[in-house]
Amino acid sequence: MIGFDFFVDKFGIFLSVLFVFIGLMAFIYALATVREKGHRLEFYLMLLLIVGSGVGVALTYNLLLMFVFWELSTFAIWRAVGFYRDKDKIAAANFTFLINFAAAAIMLIGIIILYLENGTFNIFEIKVYNDVAAVLILIGILAKSVTLPLHIWLVPAYNAVPSAMGACLAGIAENLGVVLFLRLFTTGSYFSPAFFSTVAWIAIASSILLGGAALLSNNLRSLLAYSTVSQVGFILLAFAVGGMYGIIGGMLYILAHALAKSGLFFGVGLIEDATGKDELRLLCCMQKLSPALGVLMALLFASIVGFFPLVGFFAKLLVIIGAVEKTAYLGIGAIVAAVFTLLYSARFYHELFFAKPMMKMPKAKKPGYTGLVVIFVLALASLLLGIFFYLPVNYLMSNGGL
Repeated sequence: MIGFDFFVDKFGIFLSVLFVFIGLMAFIYALATVREKGHRLEFYLMLLLIVGSGVGVALTYNLLLMFVFWELSTFAIWRAVGFYRDKDKIAAANFTFLINFAAAAIMLIGIIILYLENGTFNIFEIKVYNDVAAVLILIGILAKSVTLPLHIWLVPAYNAVPSAMGACLAGIAENLGVVLFLRLFTTGSYFSPAFFSTVAWIAIASSILLGGAALLSNNLRSLLAYSTVSQVGFILLAFAVGGMYGIIGGMLYILAHALAKSGLFFGVGLIEDATGKDELRLLCCMQKLSPALGVLMALLFASIVGFFPLVGFFAKLLVIIGAVEKTAYLGIGAIVAAVFTLLYSARFYHELFFAKPMMKMPKAKKPGYTGLVVIFVLALASLLLGIFFYLPVNYLMSNGGL
């Protein structure tokens, strides 16, 4: 029987609370920054749709219903990326939609195969293992979670999307693929170890190679895009290696990355609004313009890198332990990926806030207070959840739904 069913477990509650929180921060930030009055209603509707589809994916155990939410998210991302209606932004939106829609269509074939062999869309009742179905579904997961080689839509999307909506992409939409991977592929032992090993190495390759691309990038949003691909690769690695450290580490990493990357997107948006520039070589000495923004973005970068006592430290530590527990080679790969995160984050932050000007500085205004408050809340959450890291860890470890 096909039932459109939801269930509430601690993983689902954890993700839902996180997604709603990121959506709320984006809403508050948008109130102060979105000035296109004619399209404001559409903007908030798409924001609500991204948050709602994220919560839907987190709470349903019906693959067909999960696919419906998945496609609602794709539609909302498409409209959000093309929000400003410029020709290049519409092209980026259409490219984003085509990649995600095509990958989702392939994924749907895999879901149908699982249904035909198991007679159910319930992820907890699927017992018949099928290599073809797993690969087809994985294609959809890789596209939505911007994993190599299907990450190609993210850079144009990030360069087109409003900053407030970009935070929702980084904190919510791009996590839907790894959430599906967690729900479907880690609920039983009916998928082969070779499948998980392959996914783990794809995740490491994505994290390392795109971390290298971030190190070479000079555009603020492109750097954020490459960084997102690298960090989501870390989350996928965590779920692929599995075990207590991998699963809990992956969930904690979703939290750490969503908070930090959303805050960094807001920060980049404030810098763009204040200076009218988005290239590192045209920007420098931002510390003089806004010392508060410099401190807040330092905390967010510290969480992404994995500095103690930010929540990103504990998330990254658990993932690396889980990878090492699986094989030493995966552990080494995870450490190399973490080193690239340190390198590109240090370069980005230093050049943006402290480097000597390469040319005449653009005229700049002070960043808006509303945006700074939102970034402060996200940075504070990253710090407090690191200091009291045992609270989310204990909560997740008591989960009985998976």
